[in-house]
Amino acid sequence: MKKSTFFLTAALFILFLSCAREQATQTKGQLLIIGGGKRPASVMQKFVDLAGGNQAKIAIIPMASEYYQEAGERYKKEFQDLGAEKTTAFYILDSPQANADSVIEQLNQYNAIFFGGGDQSRLTKIFLNTRCMDLFHEKYRQGAVIGGTSAGAAIMSEIMITGDGDWQVLKRDSVDTTEGFSFLKSAVVDQHFFRRQRLNRLLAVVIQNHITGVGIDESTAVWVQPNGLCQVLGNSVVLIIHPPLSQDKGQSDLLTGKGLSLDILKDGDTFILPMK
Repeated sequence: MKKSTFFLTAALFILFLSCAREQATQTKGQLLIIGGGKRPASVMQKFVDLAGGNQAKIAIIPMASEYYQEAGERYKKEFQDLGAEKTTAFYILDSPQANADSVIEQLNQYNAIFFGGGDQSRLTKIFLNTRCMDLFHEKYRQGAVIGGTSAGAAIMSEIMITGDGDWQVLKRDSVDTTEGFSFLKSAVVDQHFFRRQRLNRLLAVVIQNHITGVGIDESTAVWVQPNGLCQVLGNSVVLIIHPPLSQDKGQSDLLTGKGLSLDILKDGDTFILPMK
């Protein structure tokens, strides 16, 4: 074999392995991220349909709520009324429970996971760095549908807005963020967006982290497909903030940037997010 042919064959083989590895690790799951407030039946029906319709098996995680048992029962009834085959609320109180064999075995029976509203910091405190979190991501990679509303929307991104901070200024570190559940790594999510006037805080996070911001209003959702195609669903709008083309990274704490752009999208509109 000629040396040039050998190197060409070797290069093609390496490319084949790289493509195969990328295909094997590509996430097959979908996200349905709801901005809180009243949930339109069409949006919740979409979640059930993505999970298999009358064969959907939905695990409900209502632990963001202070009244998680009442919340869990409400979500169960909502999904049952929409035709889901099996719905179970998991009342996981702390990290030891989120690492327990019995919890993992039970959760593994479900093909959809829904996180309820409340305080997103309650969810991160319980689930970060646990076997449950590993399972959520494994199910998502395999094709599970992951949904959430309000606090359950905030946790979706890698950078999570906690709800603390000073939103009346546009300064570095004025908005408190922490690690989220990282289902969505290319953008940061904010919820109740227009109803609670949260433009300032999302804008600050976008500029400081140079990341796309997705502000989802109440009664509205974003459906994220495996290829990064996103569709707006529901009754209000979604604001997309694209990071600045250039920004001043000097000594000032003020956050500035040039070339920011906005998209305001309604039901049926689509946009693209890179799926890292």
